[in-house]
Amino acid sequence: MINKSVIFLSLFLFSCSAYSNQTEEIKPKNLKCGSNSGVEFYNKNGLFIQSDKDFNYKLKLIDKNLNKDDFNFIYISEPKNSGGYVLELKKIIKKKDKHRVYFKENKPLQGSANIMAVTATYCFLKVDSFNKVEVFIK
Repeated sequence: MINKSVIFLSLFLFSCSAYSNQTEEIKPKNLKCGSNSGVEFYNKNGLFIQSDKDFNYKLKLIDKNLNKDDFNFIYISEPKNSGGYVLELKKIIKKKDKHRVYFKENKPLQGSANIMAVTATYCFLKVDSFNKVEVFIK
């Protein structure tokens, strides 16, 4: 009887831990990253999804040919005092119904020549079935 209990308990614990750790790395269908010095662009920054009223407006500030069919997620960083910053998508992890988007903001190289203007980095993404989203910057 003890052997059956130990086996059952082991299987139960293993199945619970396997379920709670179900994550998958997602690749975007479309990705566009860059920087922009337009005040209208970076004045309101952070995370934007398709249902946000400013979503299409932000797309059009970068390229008038972009629309909501091209992307469903925008992240705009806080403004920096110079150019040369680059936002890099590291990974997207889906766990249950939540997506965690990890970016790395690369600083300009020491001594490099960059424009002296306030700029903000951005990434536009197209990812299937985006529900709840968290953004992490490293």
